[in-house]
Amino acid sequence: MAKRADVLVALRKLGFGASGRRERFVVVQSDLLVGVDTVIVAPLDDDAPMYAGDPLIVRLSGVEAGTSQPQVALVHLIAAARLDRFEAVSVGRLSSRSMGLVNTLLRTVLRI
Repeated sequence: MAKRADVLVALRKLGFGASGRRERFVVVQSDLLVGVDTVIVAPLDDDAPMYAGDPLIVRLSGVEAGTSQPQVALVHLIAAARLDRFEAVSVGRLSSRSMGLVNTLLRTVLRI
């Protein structure tokens, strides 16, 4: 059961990250949708110089992302995926502050 702000790891490549690396995603859908077969997620990537000044990312600590390296959430790349494409247990969880930043970007991207 995936909840909003949980960080999930894809069981097999979903097409975003570099080969040989585990792909991480943050759940951005409402907890009211817990129990459906799909989940809406935003991919995570290693924080890198190419993201400097990018208004569509949220910087995350490695602890939040469940990894040793700082990450960025690529909010504008949200997607729906079946839950069975992810490991059963989350590896991290975004803080309230980080999730608030994600929410702000989602509103901007989706104009809601």
